[in-house]
Amino acid sequence: MDKTQPAGGPMVKGASLIGFFKFVKEGPKGDALLEKVIAALPAASQEACRRKIIAVADYPYSIYVDFITAVDRVAGKGDLALCRKIGHYAGARDVGGFLKMSKQSPTPRELAIAAGALWKSYHLNSGYIKVESTEPESTVLRIYEFPAMAPAHCRLLEGYFAEGIKQAGVVWVEEIRETACMSRGAPYHEFKGKWKMA
Repeated sequence: MDKTQPAGGPMVKGASLIGFFKFVKEGPKGDALLEKVIAALPAASQEACRRKIIAVADYPYSIYVDFITAVDRVAGKGDLALCRKIGHYAGARDVGGFLKMSKQSPTPRELAIAAGALWKSYHLNSGYIKVESTEPESTVLRIYEFPAMAPAHCRLLEGYFAEGIKQAGVVWVEEIRETACMSRGAPYHEFKGKWKMA
């Protein structure tokens, strides 16, 4: 663990990092690109990523942010657009796994609530998700009490929520986007979208 991380600071499960490694390795440049991404990380994060990542272990949030930001910079344009794609990938993986276990056809609301439960599984000391509305004309999810959430993570969550809720058989009329952010002075991170059933 990074000894510079303040006690009680935000942490993430290693499973998230393993998923990001897989996203990079499944691309056309595979292991070579992963090596470039790791080489672009700050020293502490680079050291952690070169060791075996343990899925159930807790890692400093800074490593999570450093990695997705480096992927966007090395494999993308540095505008955080690739972070949304990582989110789509993670949403399909996590929600797809949830659907296989549940063996049901959940509603958009049930999937949005599941996203909140998954958040607790992957994030520690990182606030919480509240589903404010899942009406077709206005789906609203908010993350409270996480002022440290980085813009790269916000973009990732846009893709995550979009893909996750889509698994309920919806088509986005206006794909979910962050409309308020604590980094811009808002009291929460807010994600809004409009959908219809396919």
